Amino acid sequence: MKSLALHEIGEVIRKVRKQRGLRLEDLADENISPATVSNIERGVAHVSPEKVSYLLEKLDLPMHKLPEMLVKEQEDLRKIQFDFLTISSLQQIGHVDDALDKLEQLNLDDNHPYISHYYYYKGSCYLSKKKWKQAERSFYNALRSAQHHSYKEHNIEAASYLLLGFSHFCQNRIEQALEYTNSGIQAFVPDGELPHIRIRLYANKGLFLHRLGRHTEGMRLIEEIWNSISTADDLFSLLQLYWLRSEFSFQSGLTDEAVQYAIEGIEIARRNKVYSSMFTLWVLIGNIYTHEKRWDLAETALTTALKLEEHFTASDINSTAYSSLAMLYIQLNRKEKAYNHLLSAIQYAEQFQDFERLVSNLLITGDLCYSMGNSSEAIQYYLKAIELAQKHGYTEKEYKLWFSLARCYDGQNETEFQNCMRKMYRLKSTSHLNKMNLSLKYTS
Repeated sequence: MKSLALHEIGEVIRKVRKQRGLRLEDLADENISPATVSNIERGVAHVSPEKVSYLLEKLDLPMHKLPEMLVKEQEDLRKIQFDFLTISSLQQIGHVDDALDKLEQLNLDDNHPYISHYYYYKGSCYLSKKKWKQAERSFYNALRSAQHHSYKEHNIEAASYLLLGFSHFCQNRIEQALEYTNSGIQAFVPDGELPHIRIRLYANKGLFLHRLGRHTEGMRLIEEIWNSISTADDLFSLLQLYWLRSEFSFQSGLTDEAVQYAIEGIEIARRNKVYSSMFTLWVLIGNIYTHEKRWDLAETALTTALKLEEHFTASDINSTAYSSLAMLYIQLNRKEKAYNHLLSAIQYAEQFQDFERLVSNLLITGDLCYSMGNSSEAIQYYLKAIELAQKHGYTEKEYKLWFSLARCYDGQNETEFQNCMRKMYRLKSTSHLNKMNLSLKYTS
């Protein structure tokens, strides 16, 4: 019997058993154990055909009627597949509550062959609503169900790890995000369903490595996957890989190569009208040219990025173009223009609760105000940034903020100046102590 037929036969047997009110134990005897009955119902491939035939006889299911029953079972499964397509489409266009309602109407039990899909789509919906705990609980249930059943070729296990990783990334838990993503790569079945999951897993892993500053490892990862990206049918992940290839090349000092990959990515995004990816790639080119002090090209790239804003839904990435252009104008001593762009960067970072970028933008704005002789205004930006840095654990940024704040008080307010010095000392002492404890942990 083929694998798919085993799944279908198992589901027929399970339905008949439940309709008759029988337990697994009720079908067991000296020739067949409850565990074997369970394996047959779950479509486990290593069960012998003789055991399947024996169980069919015990249930008085004639072989000549089985094709008819299998056709009905196939129809039921196709209907559920159609429901999942509807649910994922509703989620994609923002009708998440409708998608959740439709999921509940399916009323699948824990032994259904698509129960792992049910939990996966439920988790996806909660992820859209930024309900992290409910999403992660659903993904854990999807993993448990996928690992319990034998349908590895569905790749729901890999897909669940993918979104678990993304959930942790959204909560700034990058190490955990990377760990789940690695598990997803290991769980992926190459010849199975959802082939786009592989590219998404690699693209996300590259992003997480970038956020952790592990650029050399990230470059090796992208080079490993690069020869197979032409087959990718997930356009957003493909463009993310182009961005990563360009960014890692830039971090490695290969600026010409970085610009070339960014341009190739822009061409793909332009042809497919993926404006958000065009935006991020133009910003990257702008940053590269700023680093190279090619000011005219940098300004052209960044202003081009800003003209794309109206063509995609605003998100946290919008803040990057404004802050990058502000940094360019600071270099060119065009401080008023820099200040206005930083205000826009701060507004976007606040709107989308991108706290790490918000703290950075507040610090830059404070430094700019200080350089313009507006110490009192600079202090307000520093204090707001310090509060956020303390709340979210950005220790290094907090240290820089106390230093910048100390400059404002130096020679003006000795009490506040000394307070800043004490804060810096305590942060440095705590950081040094943590490093010592970590060193002792790995040497003991």
